[in-house]
Amino acid sequence: MDELIAIGSYRDPSSSLPTIPLDILFDIFQHLPIQSVLALRQTSKSFYAITRLRSLWALLLRTLVQEQNIPIPYFDGKSLESLSALELERLTCRALALRSNWTNPNPNVKREIDFEEPSEKDLYIFFMEFLPGKRNRWFISVATRVVGQFRLQRVIQCWDLAVLQPVCIAKLTYMEGSYDRVVINDDPSSPAMIAIQSSLTEILTIDFEEKNPESAFVPLSTIDGLREIHLLSGSTLVTRRPEHDGEVSIWDISDQPYEKIQLVSPSLSPVSLLFPCNPARPMHLCDDYIVIIRCQIVELYSTIPRPNNVATPGVSISYPLAQHSFQRPLQSVYVSGQVNWHAARSRRPSPINIAVRYRSTDLWPANALHLFVLTPNPAYIPGRETSLYNLPYAGAAHSSADDRLTSTSDIALGRYGTVIWLDNYYEDWAYAREPSEFDQRLAGQILTATGGFSTSQHGSHDSMIFRVRDRNDWSVVAIDEGSGRIVVGDVDGTITLFEYL
Repeated sequence: MDELIAIGSYRDPSSSLPTIPLDILFDIFQHLPIQSVLALRQTSKSFYAITRLRSLWALLLRTLVQEQNIPIPYFDGKSLESLSALELERLTCRALALRSNWTNPNPNVKREIDFEEPSEKDLYIFFMEFLPGKRNRWFISVATRVVGQFRLQRVIQCWDLAVLQPVCIAKLTYMEGSYDRVVINDDPSSPAMIAIQSSLTEILTIDFEEKNPESAFVPLSTIDGLREIHLLSGSTLVTRRPEHDGEVSIWDISDQPYEKIQLVSPSLSPVSLLFPCNPARPMHLCDDYIVIIRCQIVELYSTIPRPNNVATPGVSISYPLAQHSFQRPLQSVYVSGQVNWHAARSRRPSPINIAVRYRSTDLWPANALHLFVLTPNPAYIPGRETSLYNLPYAGAAHSSADDRLTSTSDIALGRYGTVIWLDNYYEDWAYAREPSEFDQRLAGQILTATGGFSTSQHGSHDSMIFRVRDRNDWSVVAIDEGSGRIVVGDVDGTITLFEYL
């Protein structure tokens, strides 16, 4: 009512605007480009007042941004109720500006900067990822180098991206183990930020106030024994011992780490029990279930321990509730749950995006990028325990991105449906003979739930070409959709940041 009175004070006798109800005007504004809404502000006192209303910008932020599953840059999960009209307007305009540039066939780079020159030129970067939370200010890179006679040394670095020139604020060096892996915690509220596997499994945090980078990585706990680590989410760590027939273990690391449950696959094929070769985590953990992607099958398990299903060491075991088979073994797989506003509000499962490359002796089929989406089950009942009778996902929808990934390449999946990849191409494929003859592209595509969370219909936008260069040296890529940033790592240890906002 206060807003209506305020508008009335700007009434223009020559205008018919006051006779139009606000809800009708708001409905019209939702179908206008945001630039047109801002332009209307300059046409009259009435439009000036209306386009300054907090209720209008709260509506536009919800309908044009949140409901479209568009990231809000630098939002940090604040309460919308605490924000002013001007703050809501800025968030809306910033989100739509980034989306417009990000989905352009040739996005415009706003800033490009190299990290500080690597002090050691023999480093080869093979893993990069943003630390979630805190505006994705912190960035993790993992490199390797050969020391002595055929021994590999790992170098983990944490970079501060909030400064003009990214700087290393934490550094850890260790020798490679049998199942060497590094995983980043996807829960920004957890003190356990990183898990590494060398001679044992070690859980680490980062002291961002420490002045000496060599002392900034702080151990929290350890787990003895050699194993593959695949996922760290909050206080849950998921590992696998390859010698134990594909057995996967879920650990509680909140205090003293202990094995909570074992996930056992009844598959009779030894090949299908293996995991793909790439270091990305082939898993997705949510509520009381976990999705695991092995070499040729997707499995869904309950993560609730059952007293009547106890393995020999006294640890509960779980068998898959559902399985889906790929048409042939996978060479690499990348998994990410997709942010879905409608699903979150109704407490229903969100789509899970999966990018795969098949294993084959034939070059081109193996290196085609295939995109799958695990579609939510419309019959799933939120709040009820996941079981054979209440499965969160109904199946996998497939759409292949017809891109040939040759030579050195990498793929990254974002939480808002962006898949980016490094690929190689040549203007005339018939005359290209060696990988060095190919240019290298940083390309991408947007996957969207076009039919909403309940219809299981998915589509994709046309590809975006973020960058093309005439060298073939990029080896790894990372993405931060929320801030519109992409980071690429070079084979010589150089890291480059591209910003699109």
